[in-house]
Amino acid sequence: MAALAIEENAQSGMLNSLLEPAGAHSYDPSGRRDPFAPVLQQLGLGPIDPTLPPLQRVGLTEMNLIAVVWGAYGYTAMVQTPDGNGYTVRRGTRIGPNNGVVSAVTEKGIVVQERFTDVYGSKQEREYVKLLHPKEGAE
Repeated sequence: MAALAIEENAQSGMLNSLLEPAGAHSYDPSGRRDPFAPVLQQLGLGPIDPTLPPLQRVGLTEMNLIAVVWGAYGYTAMVQTPDGNGYTVRRGTRIGPNNGVVSAVTEKGIVVQERFTDVYGSKQEREYVKLLHPKEGAE
């Protein structure tokens, strides 16, 4: 019985030594970036400016191309924003939050050139095509 009590005391003493802090350790994050801060926030890209025109506040994927019209001045397209408002766009119209410019309007849709900064900080350019009648099963 005494041996059992000695063994329990030894185990509890060993357990207490494992649970007690060995020393006062603290983490000093100075000079390091916050790993939980969004990368776009660090690049200086914040929320969308409410003073921008409506077409520049809405992303291209959120807009619907609802019409393409041929007139004396060439093709003109009509896009609808998520709030239900319709806007006419031509070649040269600024559209989307990524500094997009309509580069072409055809009978099939519109072509938008976007210039943006990627997550690594380098300037990129991409071409986005919005079709009047998208293929079945695709957006």
